[in-house]
Amino acid sequence: MGRHAFGSEPQHCRIYRDILEHSPPGVAVPRLSGFEDRWNMPCVRHSGDLGSGRHFDGVEHFVLTFHVGGANARRLDPGFTHLTASAGALSLQEPGSPGTFASSGVVDYGHFYFRQSLFQEIAEESQVHLQTQFSDFFALFDQVATRDAASYLQRAHSDSNPPTSMEMDTRGYLLALGILRARNSSRAEPILLKSVASGCPLSIVIDFIEAHLSEPLRLSDLSDTVGMNPFHFTRVFKAEMGLTPSRYVVKRRLERGRELIEHSALSLSEIAYRVGFSSQAHMTSKFKDHFGVTPGEMRREARL
Repeated sequence: MGRHAFGSEPQHCRIYRDILEHSPPGVAVPRLSGFEDRWNMPCVRHSGDLGSGRHFDGVEHFVLTFHVGGANARRLDPGFTHLTASAGALSLQEPGSPGTFASSGVVDYGHFYFRQSLFQEIAEESQVHLQTQFSDFFALFDQVATRDAASYLQRAHSDSNPPTSMEMDTRGYLLALGILRARNSSRAEPILLKSVASGCPLSIVIDFIEAHLSEPLRLSDLSDTVGMNPFHFTRVFKAEMGLTPSRYVVKRRLERGRELIEHSALSLSEIAYRVGFSSQAHMTSKFKDHFGVTPGEMRREARL
């Protein structure tokens, strides 16, 4: 389980689920991605018309909204009425903060749910005091944060090439950091990340990865081996290895898979299982992207 994962379905998602279950016939209830996999930031994509105003009570976690497209939206609460959210906009409600929202038609948007503990961990690493420097925002436009939100949503709903929990936890940290950076950009004091620790025994992590390559590794599994929090560990690992932990694990799975394809008689489905891919189709997709050939084509070439 991710260290900041939800033990039960996020409150806000349940509210939306109840609304949509009472919608007109033919309206599908969106699927919450990452909840069963215990991602630190589960998400869901919605499409709907908020009308002239729909109120939502505050919930116990953060709700980040990414305006994918469709009609413009507004927040009707004092302090926000002059703002309009269009494609690419990000909005945030802190835990316990209610809000009333309206739209001029059908809006396509995504919701990301995460706990105070995730933001607090990143804020501490970034030397930001959440109590004095953070609050709700609406219709924030920031190139980096918008890119990270769009990428997160796209990967979360990829059925042909499903993401790993490690990938999505890494993306969750980056998205939360991007929000902090964007909100801090207009302040006199910039966000300062703590320096990367030197002398980190990454050989322990590498050995752990090699020994557990067939398993669904989490970011916290790796960071725990060297006693770091996942956010700081990711920065250390990338600084030393040139890749994020999730990209490194995929790289090793591809390399191990190639070795088995070329030098063993194991079936392709068995190889996919042994190197940690969710299925043979998942392995084939990754091989095609990385090597330019499918596992079957690679095996035929190795036997010529």
